[in-house]
Amino acid sequence: MKRLNVIYLQQKGADPLWDEVITSMLGEHHDVRVYDPAQPAGEQFQGMDAVVDMGGASACQELVDAATGAKLWQIVTVGYDFFDLDMLKRAGIPVCHCPGATSAIGLAEAAVMFILMIVHHYNESQETLARGQLYLPMGDEVEDKVLGLIGFGASARVLASLAKPLGMRLMIVEPREIEPGVLAEFQPEYVGTPAAMDRIFREADFVSLHLPLTPETKGIVSAEKIAMMKPTACFINIARGDLVDQEALYSALLENRIAGIGTDVHAGKYPDSKHPVYQHPQFYTLPHVSGTTRGTVRRRSQICVDNLNHLASDEPLHHRIDQ
Repeated sequence: MKRLNVIYLQQKGADPLWDEVITSMLGEHHDVRVYDPAQPAGEQFQGMDAVVDMGGASACQELVDAATGAKLWQIVTVGYDFFDLDMLKRAGIPVCHCPGATSAIGLAEAAVMFILMIVHHYNESQETLARGQLYLPMGDEVEDKVLGLIGFGASARVLASLAKPLGMRLMIVEPREIEPGVLAEFQPEYVGTPAAMDRIFREADFVSLHLPLTPETKGIVSAEKIAMMKPTACFINIARGDLVDQEALYSALLENRIAGIGTDVHAGKYPDSKHPVYQHPQFYTLPHVSGTTRGTVRRRSQICVDNLNHLASDEPLHHRIDQ
């Protein structure tokens, strides 16, 4: 297998472990150059066989135009809503991403964390401790609670495997047919298509979102659907913020029309930490880190290595999104 010339595009603000692991693992098989945005792009991309793009957002027209010899643009993320895929298609560069399974464990664990923090009123407990008091607030249990999964891909399946031993009951909405063996394993009480999504919003104690962000799914959780939720129900989002009418969701919590929110994602990508909902005791959030565990870093880096090795051996690329 020949060694390829690979240029690596870093993501501003990302944990340094990404750069360390990706360049180290790629460097075992191929010659890696780290792109310097302060230097001319043309010279750096000259002779490059492939591009490994940490966040996807680096795929601007200038760099695409410079990547004249690239036979692969490998995105080191699952979602591809942060860059212009059509631009890469027009350039004729094959584009691959990392599949959802690479981050499913971290995402599912974060969802469980949100569920348990909401049920046990973690924020209010900390306020009780800060006052030097005990015995408040009164918590609940997740056993026999209904977990409604909107989408049943990798992260939802891992979440289901964690929720079932806790005694939670499952309802699922999924456009594709679910394998009989999987249904036998999880024994959901209800399985429906997206056309039947309203039932989950009406009946579930926890609605958990597991969809990719596409033009078709943007805003799929509307104010009308949020209004269907029980006042005791809670909303979990570890997918994408723009799937939801965020203002309607936040208003529902502030007006006590739902009981809690756990979210790792934010509309427009960045959080609005000055929003009043951040002061609500049953609002729990993370800075979009659930899917970026140390395990995720290594799994995604391995996907990149494997695809570069496929390219170097003239074998078909895996996880293409440009076709």
